[in-house]
Amino acid sequence: MQRIVRSSAVKRQVKGWHDNRCQVCDLRIDVPGGSYSEGAHIRALGSPHNGPDTPSNVLCLCPNCHVMPDAGAIVIEDGLTVIRGGQSASTLRTDPRHTIDLECVRHHRERWRQ
Repeated sequence: MQRIVRSSAVKRQVKGWHDNRCQVCDLRIDVPGGSYSEGAHIRALGSPHNGPDTPSNVLCLCPNCHVMPDAGAIVIEDGLTVIRGGQSASTLRTDPRHTIDLECVRHHRERWRQ
């Protein structure tokens, strides 16, 4: 089994653009020495998904919100509406420096709507 090498610089850039604030729930976790957030790939890396390791395929999320797209508990519509349990839950918070790859969003949504 081959391990996918992820770029920590990509995640660091996205988290910096969002000041470590979750794009789904707006939570910022302050810890000694700074803030904590996680960089989450929209379209999974590696086979069979083969998502790119680029800022446009990464979201800045809190740990709770990070697990939800990974498990299919939330999906994102093309208009960046976050859908949870079939209902609109929020709108993905954006930053003008951070373009979201809608092809990755569509791939993730189709993966979990089957």
